[in-house]
Amino acid sequence: MDSVRTAVLECRIQSSNDTELISNLPGLAKKNGPVLFQAIFHIFAGLNLSPQLAENYWKEVLLHRRAMAESLQRPIDLVPAMYDYLSSSQHRLHNPRLIEEASYAKVILETTHDSLTSLFNRQYFDEVLEQSISSAKRYNTDVSLLFIDIDDFKDINDNFGHSFGDIVLQQVAQVIAEEKRDSDVAARYGGEEFVLLMPHTENINGLILAERIRSKIEKLDAGNDDQRTSVTISGGLASFPLNSKNSSELLLRADSALYLAKGAGKNNVSAFKEEKRRYLRVKYKEPVKAKELGFDSPNTFSGTSKDICIGGILFENSASFPIGSRIQVSLPIHQGSPLLLIGTVVRVEAFGDNQYDIGMTISFKEMEKIANHEIASFLQNKLA
Repeated sequence: MDSVRTAVLECRIQSSNDTELISNLPGLAKKNGPVLFQAIFHIFAGLNLSPQLAENYWKEVLLHRRAMAESLQRPIDLVPAMYDYLSSSQHRLHNPRLIEEASYAKVILETTHDSLTSLFNRQYFDEVLEQSISSAKRYNTDVSLLFIDIDDFKDINDNFGHSFGDIVLQQVAQVIAEEKRDSDVAARYGGEEFVLLMPHTENINGLILAERIRSKIEKLDAGNDDQRTSVTISGGLASFPLNSKNSSELLLRADSALYLAKGAGKNNVSAFKEEKRRYLRVKYKEPVKAKELGFDSPNTFSGTSKDICIGGILFENSASFPIGSRIQVSLPIHQGSPLLLIGTVVRVEAFGDNQYDIGMTISFKEMEKIANHEIASFLQNKLA
């Protein structure tokens, strides 16, 4: 009901007068059914009518308004005509009161919109999502859902402050609002997360729109007059009925696709697929050198990488490493310029004599922390 009331209020705001409002309402009624008329009487008259009775009253109010205009030879606003009809013809209003429409609209909008970004809030979005999936089931149409997360937003807050972070949130939200279509519903889902609901949208078309939003935000020079920063987002897309059977499953799978986008290096959009791993892995067969971390570690082993992702590497090695040990792995990325990775061994699997599969997780922040610790230890030992 809240979503329908909001739709009526937004239609009222966008209409230049009552005549235009009345002409625009049939389109909303086609989409929402008789509950729209229930919302109209609740907003403008404070009455709780059944949807069917409200629809019948609405037709009578329009006829009554026309008769009043003909009798008085001037245009009649909707609310006075409604009050006159309900007071005199139906005896529904015994003590009618005029309510400032702007104040009422403000109260309603505050319950459905996020105060910082002016997008819809999570509560409203959850309600619209349920309605959208129900409609898609009934009319056999598609719905696509995009989860959006601002990359490294914590770093923005840490480096520039939370007030600056709020500005970034507002500017990202503005891009989403400008790029979405009129039929789409954009909401702030929480923190630096946004969602975009795209009714009547197949997966590929949702992916095209998602990529357009990502590209626009990548070019955004975010901030204020004193400070600027670049911003990127990662997105996860899932569609009904292609990837899910209901709204909760659609949310989970869009969220899963978002993690895949993060794992693939951020600043990209991934469509949901049946992938158990959090990170997108790429086959990569190249010679590697591995050793336990530490300047005093003497043994370096030669192996062969099998696959790599932003979160780790799997390589074949002639020696085992203890689970939980920290190791460094050197592998060729560019000719003559090896890449040094530092991480933790999380998997060891023997498949022959002196043949082991070694799985290592990596974190670039952790790599920096470990490297700083090792250098500090080295310097401390030398100065001792």
